[in-house]
Amino acid sequence: MTFRSAKQIPQGLFFNVTSLVDVLLVLVIFLLVSWTESRIESELAIELPKSSSAPQHSALKSPILVNIRPGGEITVNQRPIKDAGLRDMLSNLVKLDAGQSVVLRSDKSVPYERILQVLDLCNESGVTALGFGALPPNAKPQ
Repeated sequence: MTFRSAKQIPQGLFFNVTSLVDVLLVLVIFLLVSWTESRIESELAIELPKSSSAPQHSALKSPILVNIRPGGEITVNQRPIKDAGLRDMLSNLVKLDAGQSVVLRSDKSVPYERILQVLDLCNESGVTALGFGALPPNAKPQ
């Protein structure tokens, strides 16, 4: 009968995969969350107008996206909001951060009068950094 000594090292190559599995799991979760957000944003049914000078990426840091749907309804973060609610929300955000930026994205079928009403709401709220959403000329409609 032979006994192994406690000092004997087992033969073969061993690799600890725990950290690899952790990193892969974090990547999968990140990709799922970012895909869900982009899918929700593309389901708003807003057809942005095209602009020859539209930047590819927004230079603004974490702007509030105010969307005007074809019927004139306003949505912020995929939630419908009334005019007074938008004014109050933006006023509160400007009080927290005076440089809060807002990006106004409107369907191209929305009357200009409705866009001006939303611009007035932003102005009444104290928003000073305002941008407009547009697609570059070679972009495909969503």
